[in-house]
Amino acid sequence: MPSYEQLKSELLEISKVIEKFPEAVKPKVYDLLVGQFLGHEPSVTNSNSSENQEQPASTAKKQAPTKNNSASQQKPKKTTSNESYSIDRHLNLRGDGSIPSFKEFFDEKKPNGAKQINAVAVYYLRKILGISEVTLNHVYTCYLEVKQKPPKAFRQSFIDTKNKEGWIEFNENGQLEIPHRGAVYVEHDLPKESSD
Repeated sequence: MPSYEQLKSELLEISKVIEKFPEAVKPKVYDLLVGQFLGHEPSVTNSNSSENQEQPASTAKKQAPTKNNSASQQKPKKTTSNESYSIDRHLNLRGDGSIPSFKEFFDEKKPNGAKQINAVAVYYLRKILGISEVTLNHVYTCYLEVKQKPPKAFRQSFIDTKNKEGWIEFNENGQLEIPHRGAVYVEHDLPKESSD
């Protein structure tokens, strides 16, 4: 049996040799070199080869999860762009004699782009219909009512409307408000004169 110092020295040499090989075969090379140093006969290749065949599979399994993990870390980003919202079937956007329909209000304000549509929809839902807890599903229903395609990053469009324009308030629970700035914008700045 080799001494500690001999083993340490030999392992350092083995590590230098192993670095010259691809990752997939490094465990095989390590086992062969250490086995040879310790006096194991290379004729035991049948048992070693079965072990070696298992080891690359296990190393492949170890490598695959890291690839899959990075792919799965990318997938949530993709799924965020494929958000799913539903029509609120209890939401009446048709109006009546005293309240205009959302389509009439939309046609009057002529919003252009997601931020303006978001502001108009939240204004209508809060100020005209008087809904106290406006959600993304409510506004999604508004988009469909006027045959407007909702943005792919639907939730992000509300964050942008809040942060970049200040026309809506949007909390972490997904509830929407129309602040004074947004109400003034919808009431006085829409429709845009240049869009006529």
